[in-house]
Amino acid sequence: MRKILLAILFFNVWQIGFSQEIESEKSKEEEEEFSPIIRVALITGNSHVPNAFEGEKQVSIIPYWGFDVDYFVHPRWSFAIQGDLKLQSFEVEHEGVALERSYPFSLATVAHYHFKRHWSVYFGPGWEFEKNENLFLWKLGSEYSFELTETFEIALNLSYENKQEIYDSWNFGIAFNKLIWKKNK
Repeated sequence: MRKILLAILFFNVWQIGFSQEIESEKSKEEEEEFSPIIRVALITGNSHVPNAFEGEKQVSIIPYWGFDVDYFVHPRWSFAIQGDLKLQSFEVEHEGVALERSYPFSLATVAHYHFKRHWSVYFGPGWEFEKNENLFLWKLGSEYSFELTETFEIALNLSYENKQEIYDSWNFGIAFNKLIWKKNK
């Protein structure tokens, strides 16, 4: 039994090493062929704010519209400006005081790391702008895209925002991505 387990372990280690070698060859080819690109996206989604309420009614799901502008500087790295507008007013409680959020607009600058061709993770700072009080935020998220044509994708987005430790939100959206510019070699 021990020999069988060692053989399975050896085979798995060999397979992982072999697949990484193939992956590194692919990434070298991608880097040699790479040209900087700009991609824009229109996003529709819902934001889950666990402690949000409107009057006496708890409203934890808030719809939003968003946008994303990505500049790819490397096959695995891009930098983006992401924005979203919540389509509803709500209040959150912080230290016993209700803080009103009237159609807040968030804007963040994030760095994407594309660890697979269609899957990335991102992180960055931003601000939530609102007439009562602007809040600093940190955004962490992931995106998986489905390529429909060479210049158009549909992507699923999931992100977490922490707004100055006052309140958090989880955002789930569907993005419509369009390649708008590619540098000629």
